[in-house]
Amino acid sequence: MHLDDLLRVISECPFFHGMAQEEQVTLAKLGRVDQHMAGGVLFRPGQTPAALYLVLEGVVEICREESEEVGLQPVVYLGVGALLSESKIITGTTLNSLARLPEGGATLQWPRATLLRQLYASRDFALHYLQSLARRLEGTIANLDARSGSNLGGTLEHFDLPAILQTVVDSGASGVLEVKDVGGNTFGAIYTRDRTIGPMLCGTLSGPEAFLEILISPPSKGTFRFSSVGTPRETEESFSLQPLLIEAVRIQDEFLHFASDVPADAVLHPSARKVAGHGDGESALEKQIFKLLTLQPCGWGLLTEQIPVSRGRIGLAVRDLLRAGLIVTDPDHEVRGAAPRTGADT
Repeated sequence: MHLDDLLRVISECPFFHGMAQEEQVTLAKLGRVDQHMAGGVLFRPGQTPAALYLVLEGVVEICREESEEVGLQPVVYLGVGALLSESKIITGTTLNSLARLPEGGATLQWPRATLLRQLYASRDFALHYLQSLARRLEGTIANLDARSGSNLGGTLEHFDLPAILQTVVDSGASGVLEVKDVGGNTFGAIYTRDRTIGPMLCGTLSGPEAFLEILISPPSKGTFRFSSVGTPRETEESFSLQPLLIEAVRIQDEFLHFASDVPADAVLHPSARKVAGHGDGESALEKQIFKLLTLQPCGWGLLTEQIPVSRGRIGLAVRDLLRAGLIVTDPDHEVRGAAPRTGADT
């Protein structure tokens, strides 16, 4: 990259906002640009910080070990303009995270010895660095950091969509997270504002059902991008992210088990035997499914095209009807954990 390009990225980095231009020029000359292949690692847990990193291209995935049972898990994603290890590079404290670029990219790096020499050599640089660290501690730079979210994007097979959403919402960024299929067509969109989400859209679905569809049934080889451009008009549709994420994880786990038991094209039809208590305790969705199958037997995949509800919810409703013996599959497929709902055969 040319010096002018490096200066632009440095000046746009929230951490270096307000720094004297001559100091930015010095930083650009002292830094080293590194290109990273897909999956390239910047640092690992237990290592001593070797450099200060400024993201020039790509998205950096930060993983931490929440427990020994689950191991390293993505907790945040950082886009162009993000700075990494700005505190630990000063203290020399051992790193406790893994930083990698799932799809590759480029970083501007300042080795620890180089950065410390500059801090000793330039009073202005040292003062600005100290003030930026203080602002981070006070939380006043949060809104500036939210801008970096507009540079988040990649393929879904390399990134964890729930962690992406958590990153954007926690930053307080206002914008839209768009998910597209392999052909570049919009599959769904989730808007964020004031640490909440809404509206949420996916085909004919909206609200929580659209959220579930995007999280549970994203397009194969799809892509995502968060942009702070095009924020929708004010709306009363506003949801807390965490409860929806918990519900999506629960449904996804159960839905995947069901989908492996019963193919989407396995024909469903009402059971030939009568079940005592038929209709008792059924949800409105289950009753709608049963009615449709009475009119025209079909696979649950076709039901998802007829009912304006997420695939996950429809799949689990079909599973419950199968378990209760109210419907059967042709050919016969066993549903794990099958058990009658209520009553007995008559």
